[in-house]
Amino acid sequence: MPRLSVERLNALAAAALQRAGATPESARITAAALVAAEAQGLGSHGLARVAQYAGHLRRGRVNGNARPSVVRGKAAACLIDADEGLAFPACALAVGEAIERARAAGAAFAGVTRSHHFGAAAWHLGPVAAAGMVGLAFGNSP
Repeated sequence: MPRLSVERLNALAAAALQRAGATPESARITAAALVAAEAQGLGSHGLARVAQYAGHLRRGRVNGNARPSVVRGKAAACLIDADEGLAFPACALAVGEAIERARAAGAAFAGVTRSHHFGAAAWHLGPVAAAGMVGLAFGNSP
């Protein structure tokens, strides 16, 4: 079986998601998360999801042009609307907002609504740990 580098896998996965209708940035962020999950042995949340997500994009189940935004905010909390898009860009925005708000308020919470499958929860907490903070991630399913 051929071996591919993480960088090559990121490029291939992002290209597949873009061809299916995702914006370049959304495809890049999503591919990085899926490849990281695969590299960590989480195949159920890894590369197998590329074809699934691409199908959802092609069929309109996911908005490939989504623009996540903060729709509500308080000093230590905010709500991100994922605009029916891939979850990873919206979760990145939520984590960034939570880190900023926690720095100012001591603790913070960010929620994401109208989102697609958010993958392996630990992926989203990397920036929190890098900021020297503790984070928890939760998801729901239909």
